[in-house]
Amino acid sequence: MNGILFLVVMIALLLAGVPVAFGLGISALLLMLLKSGSIQFNTVAQMSVAGINSFTMLCVPLFLLAGKLMNTGGITKRLFDFAKTVVGFLPGGLGHVNIVSSVIFAGMSGTAVADAGGLGAIEIQAMKDAGFDDEFACAVTCASSTIGPIIPPSLPLVVYGTMAACSVGALFIAGILPGILMALTMMLVVTLYAVKKNYPREAVPTWKSLVQSIKEGILPLMTPAIIIGGIYSGFFTATEAAVIAVIYSFILSFFVYKEMTWPMLVGVLRETVKDSATIGIILATSSLYGNALIRAQIPQQLLKLLTSSISSPMVMFLVLNLFLLIVGCFMETTSAITILMPLLNPIIAAMGIDPVHFGIVMVFNLMIGVLTPPFGMCLFVTSRVGGVSVVKLSKALAPWIAALLVTLLLITYFPQIALFLPRLTGLI
Repeated sequence: MNGILFLVVMIALLLAGVPVAFGLGISALLLMLLKSGSIQFNTVAQMSVAGINSFTMLCVPLFLLAGKLMNTGGITKRLFDFAKTVVGFLPGGLGHVNIVSSVIFAGMSGTAVADAGGLGAIEIQAMKDAGFDDEFACAVTCASSTIGPIIPPSLPLVVYGTMAACSVGALFIAGILPGILMALTMMLVVTLYAVKKNYPREAVPTWKSLVQSIKEGILPLMTPAIIIGGIYSGFFTATEAAVIAVIYSFILSFFVYKEMTWPMLVGVLRETVKDSATIGIILATSSLYGNALIRAQIPQQLLKLLTSSISSPMVMFLVLNLFLLIVGCFMETTSAITILMPLLNPIIAAMGIDPVHFGIVMVFNLMIGVLTPPFGMCLFVTSRVGGVSVVKLSKALAPWIAALLVTLLLITYFPQIALFLPRLTGLI
């Protein structure tokens, strides 16, 4: 009975527009009150602080800062120009450039919204100027931004690793092949569109232009190489990789390209602090929420209910995929992970599902959600940046979402796609 009341209160608060952090905290306090008849506020403080008192969580503000430095310091524009030279001659030209740019930028920022809002503005304008339909330009930009949280580094995977007590380094490496598969699937969609609508392509690059492009883009391209190579080799941890990314981005923006000024840096720092504080509050209250759930034995009851009717891990995966796709339509990614993992941890453990594999699948599901109404963040950001209505953009995204769903099924039922590299490197 307490569990049902708890869920009703939680859903009601979210529907009423209460911020996620407050909804989590209020629900947890109510559950504690119902369970024990009183609230021990010293315990509340300890549980909340435990949610953010983690060395791994330093990744969050650091990768946010690195992404913002790249957007402001001229790094993303150089990445786009490099991708334009390398793949712009393919059918659909700038559509492929858009996707490859997102793959490269994914190795730096780790967030879909940073990709859609920063690199996306450059991509959409270039595609419009080249004669692409507004809806297509915005759709490919919006869809390709979802690669960011799959290819390392990834803020959602950092949060998942913390909540699931799972190696963030293993999760980062596990995201490489699924992210590449996403990109190839999207490039296939671009090719089909290009053939059907006769979209323009860039000229085949000369050796001189290719060398010049590599020369301009080599320093930004070193960022993902340093991050992934350092984690892969064991030279530094995921958290230390975030520090390296910030320092490297700062050096490029200030001293190499000289497009960053001190007043601009102050603005970047303010935005980073604001975004980090928001995520931190959510994580703190979600820790309290998770402890309250466990004390009320709600995860245990849910586990008993599901395992009594589903015995196959593959069937359970299908059920969880459907559930997460629905959740992704209504909830921001970080919030969904922090709310759901206390419930899902015992289920995936009981089913023998590898937590690294499940982490990739979960984040992939939630990334599809950022493309869909009513709360798709990338949908709204791209709509604003590209000047296309949400309704038109939602329709244009339908083929991309279909392609992503096919990719999701492949990653779900062929776990070696996600687990091959972590096992090869000995991370799992």
